[in-house]
Amino acid sequence: MLISDRSAVVNGVGNTHSFFARKIPNSVSRTTVDELMLYALDQNIDARLCLHTSPTDNQHDMVIAQLGTSYFPPHRHKSKGETWNVLHGEMVAFVFDEAGVPVDFRHLSPSGDFLYRVGANQYHMLVSISEVAVYHESKPGPFLASEDSEFAAWAPSRQDKSESAKYIGDLLSMFLV
Repeated sequence: MLISDRSAVVNGVGNTHSFFARKIPNSVSRTTVDELMLYALDQNIDARLCLHTSPTDNQHDMVIAQLGTSYFPPHRHKSKGETWNVLHGEMVAFVFDEAGVPVDFRHLSPSGDFLYRVGANQYHMLVSISEVAVYHESKPGPFLASEDSEFAAWAPSRQDKSESAKYIGDLLSMFLV
């Protein structure tokens, strides 16, 4: 599947530019990953290719290109776990307790630990430590917009660019040597 000829862009559905598959079955090639990565870099925004055809589908599989400059705050899904599989670049996955203390982290890359799962009701966050990282995310649907994620009160908001950059820097300095 190529995003340029088999999917339609949908803006405003989530926090990234989203492309949805027009049909199932579908597949993803290295060319698709490269195209998604170049789109994200060219537009300077995270981008996702949804292998499901609608936000209302019961299973969501997405290939996501996340820029190294992106910050998506720690959050949890009350009734959903999710799994990530890193296809390109490097990321760090964090899991936090209720007070915001990191209780687990994993350095993820295609050549090392490349698959990570968090459970329902666990605060978590993914940080790209590459210019862009691409990963496959799988979780139950449907997408519930503002009701889908509970953001951690102890973390900076997405709008506070300087605090969020400091927050990520502090977290990474604790775990990456």
